Amino acid sequence: MDKYTTVTATGVKYNNEHDEYHAFEDGVKAVFEKTVTEGKKLFKTNAEGLFEVFLDSLPKEARQYYNCNSCRHFINRFGGLVTIDDNGKMTSVMWDVDFTPSFFKNSVSALKNKVMTSKVKGVFVGESRVLGQPMAGGESHLSVTIPRELVSRSSLLTAGQVAAEMLQDFKILTNALLEYSIGTVDKALTLLNSEALYRSDRVLGNAEWFKKIHVQRNSAKNSTEKTNIVWLAVATAPTGFTHIKNNMIGTLLDDISSGLLAEAVARRFAEKMNPSNYMRSTSAPTQNSIVEAEKIVEKLGIANSLARRYATLEEIPSFLWKNSGLQKVAREINSGVFGSITPKEKINAPISEMALPSTTMTWDKFKRTVMPTADNLEVLVDNPNRFMALVTAADETAENILQWNNPFSWYYHGGVDGEIKRRVEDAGGRYENNEIRVSLIWEGLTDLDLHCVNPRGEHIYYSTGSRKDRFGGYLDLDMNGMDKSSQTPVENMRWSSNAPEGRYKFYVHNYSERVNQFKGTPFKVEMEINGKTFVYHGQPLRNDSKVTVFEFDYVKGQQPNITNSGSYTSDDTWTIQANNFVKVNGITTSPNLWDGNENTQSGNHVFFLLDGVKDTSEGKGRGFFNEMLKPELRQIRKTLEAFTKDTPIEDAELSTACGIGYNNDSEWNLTVKVTANNSTRIIKIDRWD
Repeated sequence: MDKYTTVTATGVKYNNEHDEYHAFEDGVKAVFEKTVTEGKKLFKTNAEGLFEVFLDSLPKEARQYYNCNSCRHFINRFGGLVTIDDNGKMTSVMWDVDFTPSFFKNSVSALKNKVMTSKVKGVFVGESRVLGQPMAGGESHLSVTIPRELVSRSSLLTAGQVAAEMLQDFKILTNALLEYSIGTVDKALTLLNSEALYRSDRVLGNAEWFKKIHVQRNSAKNSTEKTNIVWLAVATAPTGFTHIKNNMIGTLLDDISSGLLAEAVARRFAEKMNPSNYMRSTSAPTQNSIVEAEKIVEKLGIANSLARRYATLEEIPSFLWKNSGLQKVAREINSGVFGSITPKEKINAPISEMALPSTTMTWDKFKRTVMPTADNLEVLVDNPNRFMALVTAADETAENILQWNNPFSWYYHGGVDGEIKRRVEDAGGRYENNEIRVSLIWEGLTDLDLHCVNPRGEHIYYSTGSRKDRFGGYLDLDMNGMDKSSQTPVENMRWSSNAPEGRYKFYVHNYSERVNQFKGTPFKVEMEINGKTFVYHGQPLRNDSKVTVFEFDYVKGQQPNITNSGSYTSDDTWTIQANNFVKVNGITTSPNLWDGNENTQSGNHVFFLLDGVKDTSEGKGRGFFNEMLKPELRQIRKTLEAFTKDTPIEDAELSTACGIGYNNDSEWNLTVKVTANNSTRIIKIDRWD
């Protein structure tokens, strides 16, 4: 509304020349900009009838003049917005008499009083940056511009739907605060910080955040401030943190609350957190789910983002250490007649020719004291479960689908980091020091059984009296049948020595399907013979169905020639032989820690990128994992998992960002040959810190 404008209302003339309306507009903007500083969130209150409060506090003769539809809309819709501080105290973001010309002070004072005696009812999510209508009918009106981060960025939901989801988050978090005492949270934090829980770093941040909200809420002076603290937590929480009951932290708190012993809590936690189960779907998507997923992928514009390829060393933006003599390799394909053949890699001196390490230290110490002055590093490759590869988007221009600000992801050998070993040993089976070992894992309470017919025709299986043969062969674990039940079961058969020569036949039988009656249960079988590992990736096996996983003739001291056709891989898919030192081209962290924007919820990994190491398999199922994806994609996780399961990773022959990986969850026992200043020494890194 412009100054010096004379209007007639009910026969009364009014002139606003001295009202300083533009100063009033500027004052509202100034208060808003001062209050809504960087990082502040906005909240809606239940303050109603604000425009009437505004008008009723003006002189009677001016009320009709300021009865403006644009300003009515602004004050009623946005005039009740507030911010909340860490103590739960509200601040009006629009109204402050110190920034108001005299004519409007009564109205602003009344508005502020109305807002400050109201209650917060939700998080404000903007549809656009400008609130209000700055110009209409040739006149200016009340409006403000909100920070960019307060505007909804969801491609799937409207601003109103995002706000509605936050209302549900508020209810869920409030219930969790009432259900789990701060004492229970403290016990959980003690366990998580003790490193007694597998992959505890995935949950530690959530637990610390929940404890902080508990403390803040308990220190609030009244119920209104307690409620406001919860609203602030909802508005600022990392993705998924508010869903305490449905997260792994909820499982942990439930187990502690029920009085389970620490050993039982740790075992159940490990079962839930194992990589083959954590955030993984246990059944295939329905047709309707696939159709819905296609709509979401189209709406998000990420169709090209799903294709993945192996990364190269030159693409890695962040190194902890890099070989200074490394030559840049052009990313090109050998187009000769034999271009598709992978040459045999150079084999370095075997460990038997080297002195065993005499110095042991942690990774933290090695990084600080040894690595900065190292001219050359070589590592002993002695554990195929440590093999890893970095993967990136096949289309460099595609929208990023990962939680962090780069398109790189990673996987370990077979996509599982020692999960079979963990299950066998936790259940009391014998995993190491065997001549022949075959281990079976799957998910859920279905009863799968591992069978073997040995070279003498003896049948080893779950039946009493048939779990051993005459040569020391022994089915030492049988789950969801004769032995204990588990959601993360394992069966284990092994010959520690004296395995007879001849034809072996191993097969899996779905004795009782209890989870996916129509689709069956997928599984994985790992066979180790004389230190070499073979892995069979079993398709869903239906009730009472059988499938041969390994059939071969065994000669002592030789590796088996597996005759049955099947979806198995072996250590040979990696182009480096085990038990050899291999040159390190560079050392980096996992991509979730790059860019100075750490996403520690996805783990802390260190990757030693090695010269000549490649995974020559197709890498199906390893292009990305659900736990790595942006939150909006989790609703279609079954479809995405089915997609990546059947989609190969491109450019395996060009990959140069492969090697071995370690994290802060387990022991390292990594042997490193360090060359610095023309001298060489051997160091063993035993753990993270």
